[in-house]
Amino acid sequence: MRHLTTFVLSLTFWIPSIAAIAPAAKAQEASAKYSEIKNERVLTLTGRGERSVKTTKARIQLGVNVEGKTAIAVQEEVARQSNSIVSRLQKLNVEKLQTTTVQLSPKYVYENNRQRQEGFTGQTSVSFLVPIEQAGAVLDAAVASGANQVEQISFIASDTELNAAKQLAIQDAIKDAQTQSSTVFSALGFTLKTIKAINISDSAIAYPSPAPRMEAMAKGASSMPILAGEQKVEASVTMQITY
Repeated sequence: MRHLTTFVLSLTFWIPSIAAIAPAAKAQEASAKYSEIKNERVLTLTGRGERSVKTTKARIQLGVNVEGKTAIAVQEEVARQSNSIVSRLQKLNVEKLQTTTVQLSPKYVYENNRQRQEGFTGQTSVSFLVPIEQAGAVLDAAVASGANQVEQISFIASDTELNAAKQLAIQDAIKDAQTQSSTVFSALGFTLKTIKAINISDSAIAYPSPAPRMEAMAKGASSMPILAGEQKVEASVTMQITY
């Protein structure tokens, strides 16, 4: 009886796993991206915009200054005149009325290179908002009630008008940046690819120059003319543009 012998040929093939391929592929992809970023050219520029807004209200700071022999006498007189002023302003329905300063200090005089105390000085101030067309009449009333210092007058626009001007100023800043980029690329013969980043800076609000500190008008004088100015709103936009 014949015996048959069977031979089994075993062949082993190494097939790389997906897990082994993935890191290499990712490394190549990362390298390609790095090369692309490394060779990227970026133009950075800043556009600016500005809008003017008509002011509608006056912010006024005024007060009373009193001198006297004793601290108690000065304090009592300051309180009396201050209460009179505040009461009058409340009746006139001014907005955001608040006390801004209260001071009581010794008064010194100098004679023959020597310092000598001569009584006390007391001062208090209040600030408030009022429509510009009423500012002159309100100042007259405050002076009649005892105010003898007009410390500052500035002018502001409404929040609604300021916000609208802010949006327009940002649009102007963007257009300015676009115009600058077009000029640069046209002059150098480059082509804009994409806007990589945009940064909008906080809008700056410029107030009209406040009136200097002055003595209040004497009683019976003509009403002080209050002329408003314009408030400027500025915005800037910085762009990074690839080419």
